[in-house]
Amino acid sequence: MVEAIDRLGRNYDEVIQTVNYLKQKNVKLVITRLPIMAEAIGNPLLDRFIKDLIVQILAMISEQERTESKRRQTQGINIAKSNGVYKGRPKLYEPNAKNLQRRAVYRNIVDELEKGTAISKLLKIMVIHIKQFIESKKTTQP
Repeated sequence: MVEAIDRLGRNYDEVIQTVNYLKQKNVKLVITRLPIMAEAIGNPLLDRFIKDLIVQILAMISEQERTESKRRQTQGINIAKSNGVYKGRPKLYEPNAKNLQRRAVYRNIVDELEKGTAISKLLKIMVIHIKQFIESKKTTQP
């Protein structure tokens, strides 16, 4: 049971793949926002055909909406950047991080780098992801 078809996958292919998987396992798909999917037409072949067609159309529309939403978001970010308003996502580990624990981790990273600790060892000590480490390292460099 799902509220909408787009909850089954991120794009058309994922939705169709999920629906087909559910069919193979003989799981009945119920879409709460679409009560017509629960009704039977009478002819099993026609019933299956129409439901498959509805699922495919809704999956296509869902993917188009997602693509358009991402396009608009990118467009808005570009406008904000050109106006000097967009700052991006705040870095997790920096000297003025809101989270005090992350601020302390940042300070530890800086201290260890100044001591000459190897980056691989530092990553194990700090238990943070490499991308987060690189971002915090960027802020330590002038």
